[in-house]
Amino acid sequence: MSALEYGVGLVLVLAALAAVAVTPFLLVHSRTAHDHGPACWWCHPRLTPRKRH
Repeated sequence: MSALEYGVGLVLVLAALAAVAVTPFLLVHSRTAHDHGPACWWCHPRLTPRKRH
């Protein structure tokens, strides 16, 4: 196995473990009773900060 194959495999395994670990938190967050609204950074991430005029 080359170093590149090992690195790609390691990245895929880490991504899969992160997805498995985060999934329960996402499910609980999406099923909460109160409405988050646009201020919830998890539901409504801002990719670019807003500029003040």
